[in-house]
Amino acid sequence: VTLQNTAQSVNIKERLDFSCAVFDADGKLVANAPHMPVHLGSMGATVMEVIRRNAATMQPGHVYAVNDPYHGGTHLPDVTVVTPVYQDGRQDVLFYVASRGHHAEIGGLTPGSMPAFSRTVDEEGVLFDNFRLVNGGRFEEAALRAQLLGGPHPARNPGQNIADLKAQI
Repeated sequence: VTLQNTAQSVNIKERLDFSCAVFDADGKLVANAPHMPVHLGSMGATVMEVIRRNAATMQPGHVYAVNDPYHGGTHLPDVTVVTPVYQDGRQDVLFYVASRGHHAEIGGLTPGSMPAFSRTVDEEGVLFDNFRLVNGGRFEEAALRAQLLGGPHPARNPGQNIADLKAQI
């Protein structure tokens, strides 16, 4: 409900095209809200990939974004935000929370992303592959904006993407 109420895009706010879940310290699903089964089926693979790639450097105050179809993503507009949760004063992750939201626009050859005639993943939109959204509790807005606007087919409404990612966090 918090994600729905704080998001800006119609996809998340009104169409309810998002999912939220809790994963254990190994990335296995513990509980999920009753949303989109297609999101939940592969979200665990995304969480496990974040763990695999960041276990040695992960710490409190880190949050990651992934939409990479080779790392548990479904399609590029579905951006997953993964947050490790720690107990105060401990360095071991207790569990992870994750949300996957369908962003209305994430770049690509055509508005709305995912044109059928794409030949490369970059033509479908902006790719987030293990992107650190929050570093040490600090939202990395400049790096996020650069990611959204960089590359050959940038996002057309980065302000809305940023707002929705903040809501997902």
